[in-house]
Amino acid sequence: MDTTKLIPALTLVTIVCVSCTSTPGHTPRNDVASIAVADLLTPFPPVDLGLFPDQPITLSPQVASKPDKPLVVRDLWAHLRRDMHLELHLGQKRVQQELAWLKRHPNYLHQLSGRLKTYLPYLYREVALRDMPVELALLPIVESALDVYAFSHGGAAGPWQFIRGTARQYELVLDEWYDGRRDIVASTDAALNLLTDLHARYDDWYLALAGYNAGQGNVNRALRRNPNADFFQLRLPRETRAYVPRLLALAAVIKDPDAYDLTLPEVTNELTFAQIDTHGQFQINTLVETLGMSEESFRQWNPGFNRWATSPRGPHRIILPLTMDIQSAQAAVDAVPPSRRVDWEEITVRSGDTLSQIARRFNTDIKSLQIANGMSGSRLHAGHKLLIPTSGSPRPISGSGNNSVHTVAAGESLWAISRQYQVNLRKLMRLNEIGPKDPLAVGARLVIPDGRGKNAVVRKVRYKVRRGDSLARIASKFNVTVAQIANWNNLDVRRYLQPGQGLLLYVDVLSS
Repeated sequence: MDTTKLIPALTLVTIVCVSCTSTPGHTPRNDVASIAVADLLTPFPPVDLGLFPDQPITLSPQVASKPDKPLVVRDLWAHLRRDMHLELHLGQKRVQQELAWLKRHPNYLHQLSGRLKTYLPYLYREVALRDMPVELALLPIVESALDVYAFSHGGAAGPWQFIRGTARQYELVLDEWYDGRRDIVASTDAALNLLTDLHARYDDWYLALAGYNAGQGNVNRALRRNPNADFFQLRLPRETRAYVPRLLALAAVIKDPDAYDLTLPEVTNELTFAQIDTHGQFQINTLVETLGMSEESFRQWNPGFNRWATSPRGPHRIILPLTMDIQSAQAAVDAVPPSRRVDWEEITVRSGDTLSQIARRFNTDIKSLQIANGMSGSRLHAGHKLLIPTSGSPRPISGSGNNSVHTVAAGESLWAISRQYQVNLRKLMRLNEIGPKDPLAVGARLVIPDGRGKNAVVRKVRYKVRRGDSLARIASKFNVTVAQIANWNNLDVRRYLQPGQGLLLYVDVLSS
């Protein structure tokens, strides 16, 4: 999604919790039942809390006449069918092409079943609470196959595929600790705000969707060339010309799967997650111990966190499955005193120390040090004490575990060593507390990280080479190495890349 130069929106913050049934400024709809994390697929080219009473659904004559298919009131598809109102333009050739793709891949939605059960009821509820077309709840299926870790060749991330510029414009937090684009709650709120702004500009949902995919600039240029045209008549980028029909085709299949000889996976209209407050930065291993859950499960529900702790800047909340006792979980987190939420180490500032050097030495950041020590600036004085938030584990000083040790030979550089071991240069410098211009002494021993880390999440990215690209430039963009790109694509690094050439990349989305 590229939406550069978009007019900033007033962000509507919606916190999902067990007791929330409406969004400020919107009439509550008690017929919108509630909520329901998952696997890797290429994007498309349960607890009943009784929060919402069951409501009768008026069936179309075609559906009502099928006694062998009784309506399940909590069936999400039934609610979607009732509320759909966009014209699906089934006569359009491009919509027919997308329908043909779905018919050739009858198991596509079934393969997404886990993600649909987890996220789609929540997406439907958020869209409906804003009185937007409920078809928009299907958009993350088109964008990312509902993969919260999805990462595109253009650097878009998360289920709604935000690029960094637009994400920050819509107040998603992006820092080394946390990426709000992967947070289902934060990214959904931002995406719906963006779509609302686009609709206000064009007064047309099809053009709003085109703007979401291609950016306002492309839509505006197309409208200047043909002011009275509708979406299907505009000269838009090829991807966008397929994007809106793909959503319409998906809606058509959900509206009447029998018409296309397809079946839908069972998805109930129930919440599967809620949020609790953490009140500030919290160490992940302390949280999971407090909550009695595994770190793997915690990160599955909270994919926005990149590191060993939540972000010191916030948001200070976490998502938990409703299979847990949410009130007890909140009480347990509340009971952890601030002094025990993050492990601390006290150091004495040495002459010449800077905050950035200390942050790098202890694998943290300047903001965390300032918050921990009540500092508004960055000036340090030799002899003063600093509290350092740490991961609770000693820093490696020699090869151990997944790390190894390299002895520097004559003529070697950090760049050459990082390529030899196919590890990230910045990680290598940070782990060994070496600056980019520091000399390497022959015989010095460097700790070599494993290159990925136990919390890595790798996604396959297909990248098309652009004019001016080089292997080094692409490697830097995706935080991989030239050697890795060459190995993945059987390339001779001495040959120039050609514009339009396709490359296959394996990207750790937590470090990109």
